[in-house]
Amino acid sequence: MNFVVICIDTLRYDHLACNGNDWIHTPNLDAFARDAVVFDHAYLGSFPTIPHRTDVFTGRFGRPLHPWLPLGFDAVTLPALVGEAGWATSLVFDTPHLINGGHGFDYPFHGWHFERGNEVDQHIVDDLGADRPDTYARHYSERVGRLTYPQYVRNNRHRYLEEQWPSPRVFKAAGDLIEMNRSRQKLFLWVDCFDPHEPWDPPNHYVALYDDPDFDRDCPMMGWEPLERLSPEELRHVQAHYAAEVTMVDHHLGLFLDRLSASGRDDDTAVFITCDHGTNLGAHGQLSKGGPIYEQVGHVVLMARIPVAEPGRRTGIVQPADLMPTILDLAGLPVPEGVQGRSFIHMIPGPSARGRQVAVSGGAIDVASAQDAVLTVQDERWCLIDRPDASRSEMYDKTLDHAQERDVISEHPQEAQRLHQQLLDFLVDHEAHPALVGWFQSGQKGDTSGYQHVPPYLAQFRPYWETALDAELHR
Repeated sequence: MNFVVICIDTLRYDHLACNGNDWIHTPNLDAFARDAVVFDHAYLGSFPTIPHRTDVFTGRFGRPLHPWLPLGFDAVTLPALVGEAGWATSLVFDTPHLINGGHGFDYPFHGWHFERGNEVDQHIVDDLGADRPDTYARHYSERVGRLTYPQYVRNNRHRYLEEQWPSPRVFKAAGDLIEMNRSRQKLFLWVDCFDPHEPWDPPNHYVALYDDPDFDRDCPMMGWEPLERLSPEELRHVQAHYAAEVTMVDHHLGLFLDRLSASGRDDDTAVFITCDHGTNLGAHGQLSKGGPIYEQVGHVVLMARIPVAEPGRRTGIVQPADLMPTILDLAGLPVPEGVQGRSFIHMIPGPSARGRQVAVSGGAIDVASAQDAVLTVQDERWCLIDRPDASRSEMYDKTLDHAQERDVISEHPQEAQRLHQQLLDFLVDHEAHPALVGWFQSGQKGDTSGYQHVPPYLAQFRPYWETALDAELHR
């Protein structure tokens, strides 16, 4: 059996028509869902981009969640395991964080192909500066600083055809690889598509499906804006740009799936489509992703089209770390010791099988320096936004309040206490430092002696975008 895993960055579960959305065009994802096993209660674990992929690659959550750090050379990973068992492995991606700055996610694969230019990818150095109107530059420097915006402009100033955008290029490259391996009996392909990650800046003909693309030509709204400064019309324009990115990705994903079908390998290829997290589009006072992890960010897409598996919806809870042991099970390979994920292969035959009792989501907490902490724990009905200071915790009934706007923790204290205890159990089971466990248990941070948030050999690690080329250097 061949395996194709497609990870789409920042894709909201509720922005697909197959999941109930009635205004965004996603015909290819919807068609895939009709032929797939769809997991309706998939929730992220470690947040955001790099921690999530560390969950999936290693089948582990971390201690208790992964921080944003490079993938260790000693990590036991899914692509390395299937590669050692005879599968040819390849990574095709346009997500810059996977290898920029030494993140090392290429390391476990036999081969990798990188489509350049997304966001702050360290791709192009030139002396042209921002090359946009001053109002445009000032608009974004207030939100994302002077580093991300100029690099994005340098990377993309010359594109004008849709095929020059990174996500169309990454799906074309993935289709090319399928054609080049048409007769291979064991192929493992990971496709990592950065869109619809911000900036939401698709070709205008996609924006035109949802709003006037010339609404604000000098200062287009694309997800980097300070939310408090946006008028209702401007916020709607930002939301249209996000929807347009989703539709663009859907279109080019469809072209890739068509090429996979044309290769004649559909009958022996398991295809997984997932995402790392969603995003806020004005909910909870936020634009773009951020914590705490509410529904808009934490509910992730997970669909699997597996040969001979009966399509349908599954209600059991699954998390990203569960993907590794599931694929190993499908491949007939043993699951290594130390894997914390739980295979959901037993859920594939029918809807009655159960998944996890709860899902835990959040960013890794540096317990030694953190002044506050927040983690999300949820089952199929209740979602608890849990803090060491219980008076600041929140809880939502997902069956009645999909957007999580009405806090009902005072009305259902027993449910909140149950979820809180399950979070404590998760922390202990996933090797959290006792100081962190005690902090959530008693509200008092304990002794942090011996605690290391970052391994000593990575003590000098800094995110690469902190050294990005500043447009001010050219003035």
